[in-house]
Parts: sequence; C-alpha cells; structure tokens
Amino acid sequence: MGDFREAYAEKYGPMLAARRPVSPDRHETLVQLCQRNCWLKRNGLAFMDDPCLESDSSYTFCEYDDIAMLRLFFEHGNWSIRQGVIYRDLFFCNQVNGGDEWWTCRYDHEAGEYFPFESITMKAIINKGEFEALLADMQAATVEQCKRLDYAGRSEGHE
Repeated sequence: MGDFREAYAEKYGPMLAARRPVSPDRHETLVQLCQRNCWLKRNGLAFMDDPCLESDSSYTFCEYDDIAMLRLFFEHGNWSIRQGVIYRDLFFCNQVNGGDEWWTCRYDHEAGEYFPFESITMKAIINKGEFEALLADMQAATVEQCKRLDYAGRSEGHE
C-alpha cells in the first residue's frame, strides 16, 4: 500500500499543491452561473432520480495558473458533479457525477460575466494530444467566435 501512496503523491502532489480555492464572491458568481445549466442547477435533471445526490453534491471550485497542473487535474478523473475549475478566463464544471463532461464557460471582460459555450470530454481531448491547443484556441478567439464555436486554430492565427 505504501508504494501506491508514494506513487500517487509523486504524480498528483504537485497538482494538489498548485490548486487554489476561489474567493467567496467568485464562488457565489459560479454557483449562480451553474443555475443556468439544467444538469448543475439546484434540483436539476441530474438529481431528479436520486434526491440524495443533491445533498452530496456541493459546488466545489478551484483555480489553476499552470496549464500542466490543469491538465493533470483533468487526467486525475473521478470528479463529482458540480466540481469546477478556473483557468485564466475559462471555467469548466463537471456535468456528470463521476464523469468527464465539462460545461465550458468563458469570462467576457466587456460584459463582466461568464457565458457558456461548449461541453467537452477532457480525457478524449488529452488522449488526442489536443488539450493545450484547445485551451489556447479558446483564449485566442473573440467572445463572439466562442459563442459560434468558431475557435479552432485561433491560437495559430488561422481564420
């Protein structure tokens, strides 16, 4: 058992150390944002067949500055519903309990709020070797391009 714990700590220790909690104000902003998603909102679709899941599924958010640690966060897996993470102006929140379906939102600095625009299965993106490019493309695109899902290749200057 010691070998497993050591291997786990070696691989995921840096990710856990790099994680930062969000401020109470940002936490409340993200909870309110989640109320716009039928899977994440209080008494939403995910909780209709299992009301006990509602009480076991608190909104938990953290933040990463380092994309390598963010990637490790998604690789780690086994995330509960309503587990969310912020990276720069992107917010991802898991929509499937124990799953890997991330509701993706971006902060619109001009409007002063987040807007949802995508749903991503992160492990598939990581396995294809497209994780870093996908996030760079999302950030390089304009708000309107994200809303139209027209962000592929934006970080490379492709139109």
